[in-house]
Amino acid sequence: MSWSELMRILHTTLNHIRTNKQLFMASVGTITIALSILGLFLFVYVNLNTLLSYWNDQVQLIVYLEDKLAHSQESKLKDMVAGHSQVEDYEFISKEKAWKNFQSMFDENSGLIKGLGFNPLPASINIRFKSSTSRLDHIREFAEKIKNQKGVESLEYGADWIGRFESFMILMRIFLLALGGILCLGAVLIISNTIRLSVFSRKDEIELMLLIGATPRFIKTPFLLEGIFHGLMGATLALMFVKGLHTYLVVHFQGSIHNVTRGMEFHFISQPYVLAIILTSVFVGWLGSYLSVHQFLKEYKK
Repeated sequence: MSWSELMRILHTTLNHIRTNKQLFMASVGTITIALSILGLFLFVYVNLNTLLSYWNDQVQLIVYLEDKLAHSQESKLKDMVAGHSQVEDYEFISKEKAWKNFQSMFDENSGLIKGLGFNPLPASINIRFKSSTSRLDHIREFAEKIKNQKGVESLEYGADWIGRFESFMILMRIFLLALGGILCLGAVLIISNTIRLSVFSRKDEIELMLLIGATPRFIKTPFLLEGIFHGLMGATLALMFVKGLHTYLVVHFQGSIHNVTRGMEFHFISQPYVLAIILTSVFVGWLGSYLSVHQFLKEYKK
């Protein structure tokens, strides 16, 4: 394709847009709204996923030990913990230390606590695992292995609520795929109808061009490029909206999030998702235009 031909195509495309300015703006506006909805759900998903990763990093396995546990069995359990390749560190909490820690948490009611006359708290081993994508799986596997050991009374690591949250994230992923498919289909129909109106407004001009020998490619290209512009503009405006929301949340709510999560931050949609939104939008614009022009030329040949 020569430079002059490329400039001719761009000039024709811009003329199409100028001639149907209101249709173009309505189409881009609708696509922007659709992609903004998708972008917002992606934004929520990315940050929930970050929160899940943060919680996973905070999870510790606590092994509660039976009272009057033999020293040899206690040492065996410690060796079992220390010898696991995924254990980063561990701490043995004796009954006495657990009781002191408990008392320090309730200084105002220390008299009531001392009135119990005995220490009901068990000794425990607090285990922290190394950070990795499969960290929670390592914790689960080790928990299954150690829970049946002699001297182990019970375990605690929040498996149930983390499992429920993971299930929720799987459902969220499925929902996003379904939503994305529905919104993309809607965008294809919107762009297809917009381009169809643009094609029919130039019906006489296109028929004349075909009569004097213009190829279908020559006629299709400006309309296809117009559809790509529709998608690209919609994606750009939608991403700008989501980025603006991200900036607002960081400015006004980041401090509160830090206090609750001890360091987690709001994240914008990651680059692969941004690229996916742009490329999908461009493809949707191209597809909508192609369907309209192809249908028009097919009907003309009849």
